[in-house]
Amino acid sequence: MADNHDVIVVGSGAGGGMMVHTLTKAGVNVLLLEAGRDFDPKIETAMFQWPREAPLRDQRTPDKNSGFFDATVNGGFNVDGQPYTTEGEGFRWWRARQLGGRTHHFGRQTPRYGPDDFKSLTNTGRADDWPVSYDDMEPYYDRVEEVMGLFGPDPDEAVHNSPQSPNHIRQEPPAPRASELIFAKALKKMGIKTMAHPTAILTSPLHGRDACFYATNCIRGCSIGAAFDSVVSFINPAKETGKLTILTNAVVYKVLVNEDSNKATGVRYINSETEEHIDVHAKVVVLAPAAMETSRILLNSKTYNAPDGLANSSGAVGKYLSDTTGAGLPIQIPALENLPPHNEDGVSQPHLYAPWWLHGDDKKEGGDADFSGGYKLEVSPYGGGRFGPPGMDDTFRGMLIGKKGLYGKKLKDYMRRFYGSTMTIRCLGSMTVTADNYLTLDPQVKDKWGIPVPKFHWKWSDEDFRRTSHMYDSLYKLAENMGAVVLADRFEERRKSGKLSGPGGGTNHEVGGTRMGDDPKTSVLNKYSQTWDVNNLYVADGGPFVTHTEKNPTLTIMALSMRAGDNIIDRLKKGEL
Repeated sequence: MADNHDVIVVGSGAGGGMMVHTLTKAGVNVLLLEAGRDFDPKIETAMFQWPREAPLRDQRTPDKNSGFFDATVNGGFNVDGQPYTTEGEGFRWWRARQLGGRTHHFGRQTPRYGPDDFKSLTNTGRADDWPVSYDDMEPYYDRVEEVMGLFGPDPDEAVHNSPQSPNHIRQEPPAPRASELIFAKALKKMGIKTMAHPTAILTSPLHGRDACFYATNCIRGCSIGAAFDSVVSFINPAKETGKLTILTNAVVYKVLVNEDSNKATGVRYINSETEEHIDVHAKVVVLAPAAMETSRILLNSKTYNAPDGLANSSGAVGKYLSDTTGAGLPIQIPALENLPPHNEDGVSQPHLYAPWWLHGDDKKEGGDADFSGGYKLEVSPYGGGRFGPPGMDDTFRGMLIGKKGLYGKKLKDYMRRFYGSTMTIRCLGSMTVTADNYLTLDPQVKDKWGIPVPKFHWKWSDEDFRRTSHMYDSLYKLAENMGAVVLADRFEERRKSGKLSGPGGGTNHEVGGTRMGDDPKTSVLNKYSQTWDVNNLYVADGGPFVTHTEKNPTLTIMALSMRAGDNIIDRLKKGEL
């Protein structure tokens, strides 16, 4: 392939897709390398198939973690021939091998990080500060949202540290469901405010994409473009510029460097179809294959001048990993029994949520909230309500376990009574970022191409335990105020064991490994996501994160990617790259 590219971008998900969109719209020639195959959501997503058309009625299996119809190609927690190892409390590494990465599968929750999230140490005295502030990031949030599209609450409803999108960008949210009205009423008794959840799903047409008509769960993908994904919103418009070349089935494992100039010259990849090892070159290299893979590539890119891995003079590559913490409580609400059949589909995500409500003095007085960050409360989109075939939902099925004599008319009457009255209320929360969570290269295990695989070292902190314990306290109080019956007492069982959380990575929100900062001795990247050690090498996925809040990370990944893209464009114009 002719080496006439200005920039190589590795990875086509949220960060990589945003990067190629930003660069090509500015006239930059880009080569995009994707480890998986091509994927066209317009023709490949299973929006209209019934569960009866899938093996096991679309239930989860080890090789299809989220069901047969999930829009994850050749991926999940296990990828054939591409293992990883763990120690400590364990880690589960979710991957997708397709154009658009994980953006076809994710829930589309896209809240903004707030001022305290970027300057936690300065504003709250806990955790660390980012080298950027909310004021730095706000215009990038605006620009990303204008391309992506989202619905959300009126910005006047915003609470401290949960800024909302301006009215000229955000679309009207769908109406709350019956269960969410009960949820909101109960939280109001507790003095906690609820509002529409910022979500990258269209309720009005935008950029040639249709509005959502509440077809199926968004993790199946979206053939009409209502639910955001990188292919429809970023990559296809980038292709229209004529500045984008795409190579699929290109598994990048090394950044190439000129030792004399200490500049990245390109990358080396394996064509997964032919097994051929191929080098490609450009003026700039951007790594965006997802945070854990970026660390692995850098650690595998050893040189004479970088014996511990590229861009790793600080020793921070692969360190300070984190994931979203969480807790869930399955409940049944008698007030919702025997309701007549009605349609409450909505989008496949919560219509309402409660942003974290304890800050400053309120946090000190808020029930022993002795931890950094916080958590949000919502009704789980995957844990109840009137979704799917009766009896197949996990929360509802739990009511059937152990019931004897339920068959025929008795079973039908039982299901008519309780169907739609069960749900899971849940929290998604911050994680304390520590040096105890990191990845290295496994000295023995290699993938099917002979490349060393990552070994994850994972340990939850005492602060994570206190935060998760606080989550369960809030969930039980919320359930009581909702007039609910708790179906499974998960908290007491887990608290007695001293472990309130399972392995890391379970939420699929893993970030870190190439944190940004102001000091090259303690960080991998500067405030523009450029590596300190190699000035034409950038990272544009979740790797740069310094702290991990209760907000879903995808929007901030895209905003940081766009900001890095602007820096690359400016430096290319100045002839610095």
